[in-house]
Amino acid sequence: MSSSYDKCCSTVVPGVRIVGVNTVDLRAETRAYARSRLRELALDAARRVVLERGWAAVRMGAIATEIGISRQSLHAEFGTKDDLGNALVLRETEEFFTGVQDRFAEHPGDLAGAVSDAAEYLVSVARENPLVGTILTGTPAGGDVSFLSLLTVRGETLIANASAVVRAWVTEQWPAADPEDVRLMVETIVRLSLSHVLTPTKTPEEVGADLAVVACRCLPLPDLSENPDPAGGWNPSAP
Repeated sequence: MSSSYDKCCSTVVPGVRIVGVNTVDLRAETRAYARSRLRELALDAARRVVLERGWAAVRMGAIATEIGISRQSLHAEFGTKDDLGNALVLRETEEFFTGVQDRFAEHPGDLAGAVSDAAEYLVSVARENPLVGTILTGTPAGGDVSFLSLLTVRGETLIANASAVVRAWVTEQWPAADPEDVRLMVETIVRLSLSHVLTPTKTPEEVGADLAVVACRCLPLPDLSENPDPAGGWNPSAP
């Protein structure tokens, strides 16, 4: 018996010719979208519980009820509760690093602007989002140590990943820069950013401004936005 979905897909509208419509493909795409949406809803629900009451308060049955599916379906999609938590950590981490990359990408040839924007973003997100703060520092927010068990990627690895993002951008912008100078600058601003997350004595804007100064003093560079070389590097002979 044809489903209502099949009938909908096979309906012919007078005067309209549908070319290349494959019901099987449409159904597969619909299932893929539904599965992706289900995962996002489940992760959103788990995130709310973690932020409000801690990881220990997360219950698979409650999450399933909230998003309108059975507990068995939730387990089939994620596995165990820890698997759900690991998926949440992965999503938060990926979104965070994408945000850092975006801040640098918005400031081509502008070291001070890029560092200021990225540091401000890093500190703001880590302070406002206890999950990100815990992931970055390994320090439980609000005393919730239960979430720490999920962090298979520890602080040093995350620092290395953040440093790699910054180093790749700097090297792309200034390929002739001394690698050791770049390494020192990157390590300094990343670790100082995290120290401001752990000990919030300044506003994110102040942190961004300070670290921009530090970056430029560690790695003095010309501003590519003022005098770019068409090949992508700085042209020292240009006026």
